[in-house]
Amino acid sequence: MYYAIWASRSVTEVQSLLMQFIDVFKTASVPSDAPKETQAPNEFQIVGPNIAAAALMRITDIRFNFHRKKGDDNNMEVDLAKVMTPSLLQVVAEEITQSHDKRGIKSKYGKHGHDRYTLSYANKYIQRFTKSSSSFFNLGMTDVSYANVLYTLAKIQIQRKKSGKSFDDKKLTYLVQIICTNICKMGSGGGDEMQCSLPQKVSPVLLTKTLCSLATFDMKDQVQLLSMIGDRLIQGDAVGKLNGRYLSLAMWAYASLERPHVGVLKSFSRRLRKSSVRAEMLPLDITRAVWAVGHSVRQLDLVTQQNEAHLNSPFCPNEDVGALREEVAIMVYTLVGELLKPKNSNHSEVKKINGLNTNQVIDLLGSFIVFEFEGSHPFVIELTNHIKYEILQRDECSATHIAKMLWSFQRLRFPIDNDIIQSTIDKFVDIILSEGAHACAPSTLNQMLRSITLFLPDHGRSYPQLYLAASYLLNNRNYLKNCNEFECSNFLWCYAMAKYYDKEVILSLSERMQNGDIISSLTPSSVSRYLWSFTSLVESNEEDIRIKETLFEMFETLGGILLSAQLKPVDSSKAMWAMAKSSYALNIGIFDHLAEVLSNDSMLERASVQQITQALWSCGKMVSWEDPLREKLEFGTVSIPPYVKSAEKFASFLVSLHERMSAKDISQIIWSLGRLKIMNTSIVYPIANKAAQMAQEECFNSQELANILWGLSKVEYNEPHAVSYFTAQLRRASIMNAMTPQEASNVLYALAKMCIKDEHTFNSMNQVLMRQPENATTQTIANALWAHETIGLIPPRQLFNSWAKEKLHIVGLYVENQQIEIIERSSDDK
Repeated sequence: MYYAIWASRSVTEVQSLLMQFIDVFKTASVPSDAPKETQAPNEFQIVGPNIAAAALMRITDIRFNFHRKKGDDNNMEVDLAKVMTPSLLQVVAEEITQSHDKRGIKSKYGKHGHDRYTLSYANKYIQRFTKSSSSFFNLGMTDVSYANVLYTLAKIQIQRKKSGKSFDDKKLTYLVQIICTNICKMGSGGGDEMQCSLPQKVSPVLLTKTLCSLATFDMKDQVQLLSMIGDRLIQGDAVGKLNGRYLSLAMWAYASLERPHVGVLKSFSRRLRKSSVRAEMLPLDITRAVWAVGHSVRQLDLVTQQNEAHLNSPFCPNEDVGALREEVAIMVYTLVGELLKPKNSNHSEVKKINGLNTNQVIDLLGSFIVFEFEGSHPFVIELTNHIKYEILQRDECSATHIAKMLWSFQRLRFPIDNDIIQSTIDKFVDIILSEGAHACAPSTLNQMLRSITLFLPDHGRSYPQLYLAASYLLNNRNYLKNCNEFECSNFLWCYAMAKYYDKEVILSLSERMQNGDIISSLTPSSVSRYLWSFTSLVESNEEDIRIKETLFEMFETLGGILLSAQLKPVDSSKAMWAMAKSSYALNIGIFDHLAEVLSNDSMLERASVQQITQALWSCGKMVSWEDPLREKLEFGTVSIPPYVKSAEKFASFLVSLHERMSAKDISQIIWSLGRLKIMNTSIVYPIANKAAQMAQEECFNSQELANILWGLSKVEYNEPHAVSYFTAQLRRASIMNAMTPQEASNVLYALAKMCIKDEHTFNSMNQVLMRQPENATTQTIANALWAHETIGLIPPRQLFNSWAKEKLHIVGLYVENQQIEIIERSSDDK
């Protein structure tokens, strides 16, 4: 009977076999005077659960798609499959649940699953075909039947998801859980011990299908069952019976369940490297195997990084993960090489890689990240061309696909041609503008913008059409309702990094961030990221008063969330910078808290040089809002702000990291020391010496040099020889050409404060001042004049004339109504 079912080529044939079986039993086994209760409403109960399971598996193999299509000539087959499947499922489900609920009580079915009451009448008839009727009265379903049912349920589950209709899969999942429990008790013995016989009694191919079925229902809790199946599959007599397709399916199942079996990875990877095995694999099989090993290695890395409680897991390797990574990496490189071979000998110009669809490309890119593929690899070059000329031209390529591809490019740091980036962004924009908001979920937009921001040197500034499309979505209130706090803060961060100012988007996002559902889920990370991004955008458009007012509202609304102990170094640093840069001093207690948390030793150890430097600069900026005179008058004493103490700890910690500092870091640190009046020589001199060394290497720009000299002048630094290194770089033509009047004035002021009479540098700075007199403010000119007077040098007459005009509004001198000297003619006079 079983062989006849497997040989069937249509659902009709399966039904015919079952009905013949039923008719034989009805005719030979049930007498006319049999009680009515023997006439079951579901006739398939007569065949029993084992034959029903075999029939179910065959039907789902023949008619996997139970939905009609236009022009389908097999509508009758579809209708028949839809009628038979529930009836057969009822038969096996009754036996499965009864075996689970009444363990130890005899099943109502015999070995082959036939109804015992019916068999009592049919015993004589059955003896014609079997040597003994006693075998019909052994317990339960077979292991093969359980595997067949799992396979059928998985197929039904997949079909339901593909149909797009909502459905409740709890019943199917519950049935699968019962099946797993029954399988694990199928061995000899009756206790609760694990005595699973299925791995030994089921063929390797069917075992692989069972694994895939368990993966379909996410049965990751069935750890022992999964482990025993894997242990069986890696045995020589089993692995040799699996072709490339089934090898890749088994690896995929373990990877999908996040239960990577180390033995399967090693054994199957070696077999897949054999030319005879991989030559028969389709592109789908290859990409499935590559994705599976990449995902599995990533999971093994996570397991080994966690605490020792996980080390008892059967899926935790007892060996070095690095060695395993090397083993499977060989397989990956071998298989991707197979994709570069011709699809068939008749068309050598068509390679296997040309058959890859969008999802397969994304799976490959994801594994390339794990194995750190280089952009120069021949396959990578072929793949990027395939993306440009094939994938991006297909309708199946959605916004989600594009976002995932760009995320992979960003992680891999491939040297992608600008043409591919342009084509990818254009495709994304076209999808959004043509299909609207439903074509791009907030998570997809977030992934796209972040990938572009992190991948491109200009953070996407050269692709304004991408931000225009993003603004089209973000200015839609209904779209924003689906955005969470993480996405909103990331959107604004991407705009800030690209310096793309869109007032309406800023206002829309700010309104969304103040909604109740967002406020209740906000984290310090999202708040600091949002405030930093908002402040960065305001800095580039300071004339917009409404935006500035909104920024202060956001500080008021969100600032309290920063009073948390769950801060990361980047959170504290960014939030401090935002408060200092925007001059938000209304709630200085928040700033004090951020500085105190960051100054903790454990936080400093985790922070980068740039983060600590930014925090120190913020303290230097914020100190300008202190009013010691008012404090003295009101309270009689002047107290040091708490953040100043934290700032000194920042500076002290940075001394140990001076070898890792950039020119910008050095400049900001010394400027901050000057603003905060931190004169501790153990801090000032090591940083100043590092700055002098970098000045000899000409590492600084004009602004950095001016800030360094200004800061040193405020901390009583007295090393003229070291200062000469800075002034020497200042006098370089490239530096002077880029210098502003304010920077030149600050240099002169600093030199005067340090009592350094460097006429050569004074003359050079004067040239800068006189080159752009219209850009020099009154304070700039006054500082320069003061410096000349302090050092004892005569300032250029033009410098004095500019100060007189700007400060005193003098445009000429008159004696007896006669103009004897013109200081500066007005533009009207000219």
